Amino acid sequence: MDAFLYPLITFLYLILSVWSFRFFRESSFWGTSWIFFIIVGLIYNNLVLSLGRWMGEGEVLEVMSLFRYLLHVLLTPTLVFVALDILRRINVEWSEYLSTHIIYNLYTFSLTVIGVFTEIVWINLEPVTQSGVVRYASVDADSYLSYSTLLTLIPLFISAVMVWRQLRWPVLLLGVVVATAGGILAVSLESFVIGSAFELILMASLVLTEQKLKQEDFHTPETLAG
Repeated sequence: MDAFLYPLITFLYLILSVWSFRFFRESSFWGTSWIFFIIVGLIYNNLVLSLGRWMGEGEVLEVMSLFRYLLHVLLTPTLVFVALDILRRINVEWSEYLSTHIIYNLYTFSLTVIGVFTEIVWINLEPVTQSGVVRYASVDADSYLSYSTLLTLIPLFISAVMVWRQLRWPVLLLGVVVATAGGILAVSLESFVIGSAFELILMASLVLTEQKLKQEDFHTPETLAG
């Protein structure tokens, strides 16, 4: 079942990347760029998992898997930047404070360091076959739980609540809540593909929110007055 779902998830991410690329080209906000780059990273992540059964165990798949972990560690914490950018775009006053920027940057740096040690340095990759999927995974840690991913949901939740309050837009909040519940379910069932599916829902909610914010950016008071 998983061997079928990963190619499907990869295909859906490709569609999402095409959709988000238009925002990436047209938007001047760096949060939009990070969303696009994260989606590209997730395409690679799920593509490697899709190809594992065809490539089989070996050095090539191991190197590709290590690069998959590296992309995850470096790109996932940038969701904190996305969360801050969302607050700035809906004109939350404290989002412009220097102290806020320092806190968000330190938080991002901390998540990156945690990810480097728990998902790159302190791991020993071994081939694992599960539900038809061949992948390289850590045998030294609870590989079903990514602390960097879990902790990025906190600033995203704050931004989602503010978007809901100010724009009456509940999509991002639903995406964060569903992704959190899905992550807990994935850990309890020890299923990577469930976690990947709910991660896709989160990214889709971010792209939909990006589209909503783009409309709000266009219809600024200055634009309407002109």
